[in-house]
Amino acid sequence: MARPSMQRNGKDALILLDYDGVIVDSAQPVLDETAAFCRMHGIAFNLSLSDFDRLNPATFTMLAQVCGIPEPQHRDYGRYLFDTLQNGARRIPLFSGIKDLLEDLCANHTLCVVTANHADVVRTRLAHEGLRDCIDTYFGSNQPGTKADHIREALSQYAATPERAWMVGDSVSDIEAARGGGVNSIAVSWGWQSGALLQQHEPDHLFDAPVDMHKFFKALSD
Repeated sequence: MARPSMQRNGKDALILLDYDGVIVDSAQPVLDETAAFCRMHGIAFNLSLSDFDRLNPATFTMLAQVCGIPEPQHRDYGRYLFDTLQNGARRIPLFSGIKDLLEDLCANHTLCVVTANHADVVRTRLAHEGLRDCIDTYFGSNQPGTKADHIREALSQYAATPERAWMVGDSVSDIEAARGGGVNSIAVSWGWQSGALLQQHEPDHLFDAPVDMHKFFKALSD
């Protein structure tokens, strides 16, 4: 949910961050729980992390399709992931350097999360890390609309200019969402999809480590 104030309070850029694969290293936990779900339901499973490059969009539903979970079981699969990953949220690590990045950048920039995950899951996880106040608004899958819709909503909510707004994601679909929402795209190679795949889709910037992205946004304030 958004905070009551819709003013940006003189802050510089609007930075919209995906959660899974940008803030937290969730790819392996998601893959492990998907394998567990398939075992419970007698579904053959032979995927590896490299198969995440096949996901467009990079969502749990698309992962279910790729690994052969029948469509009538997609809702059960989504609920299973929600329950297991929420219960084990404290075990999903933040990427190295992300906590420092969020704590530092929120002083000069407006930070929001735009995620295919449930907003409450993200809020709870970041609160556990002492980072809840770094994020101004959480746009999640529990809210209507696509990521591009949420990007446009954020632009309107904060009266931000597109040239000073950035969508940070780890998937091809995040690059597409940035374009659909009318903002700059930043792709990161430490998440769900490979840097080689992301580069093919020509994001405005591609970073290989959180420290490099941190330096980029710090420079915007100088």
